[in-house]
Amino acid sequence: MLTAVKTHSLFKSYLKSGNDKTFSQLHQYYELIEEENKNYNLTGFYDEKLIQEGIVESILIFDKINSEIFAFENKAVLDIGSGAGFPIIPYFIYNPQFELTIFEPQQKRVNFLNLVIKKLNLKNIKVENIRAENSLANEKFDFISARAVSELKNLVEISHHLGKLNSTFCFLKSKNYLAEINNAKWITSKLNINFQILKLNKFFEIDNVLVYYKKVNKTPQDIPRNWSQIIKDNLTKIQKN
Repeated sequence: MLTAVKTHSLFKSYLKSGNDKTFSQLHQYYELIEEENKNYNLTGFYDEKLIQEGIVESILIFDKINSEIFAFENKAVLDIGSGAGFPIIPYFIYNPQFELTIFEPQQKRVNFLNLVIKKLNLKNIKVENIRAENSLANEKFDFISARAVSELKNLVEISHHLGKLNSTFCFLKSKNYLAEINNAKWITSKLNINFQILKLNKFFEIDNVLVYYKKVNKTPQDIPRNWSQIIKDNLTKIQKN
């Protein structure tokens, strides 16, 4: 496990702003992940890789979103399926100027995220043990994000009802993003969605792409379907192909 001196040095070398309090909270977060990884595989990152590709990259990605896609200050933000908290928790520690809600279906991860909130004394943040498609928080959020949770076609369907009109949806994807956009034609046509792309510079080892859109229509009553129906529909299409 890295010392606080080492992590502070890394944070200062990668991040353009931040103070000792922020770096101390990020170090606490790092330590909590390392301890939790001893109990089960919360994340595949550890040591310096956890700092770089877990915490720092999360902050750099969301800093890019904040400057070029959506300004977070005083907005209601939802992150879906956060797992260990990447990428939203590191950015919230770094820039806690918005109201954050996290939907996480796995209880042990909910427990971990609540531990992080308690230990770091974070405010204006809550974690709900729920799947996005089952939430009744219709048109509540200004910005909705997800990373490595599911394909675009599924993410759009399960989350569209949660955003306000003119809200922004932003999904972090990698090299297969064009195929995912092509596979999402049915749902994007139904909801009148026009995807935009922001390719990110490679921060460490992974090429990341932001696929985002602005909600222009209300969500139809038949969207979202329940998860079992979505999966069944996906399997049917695979079998036909």
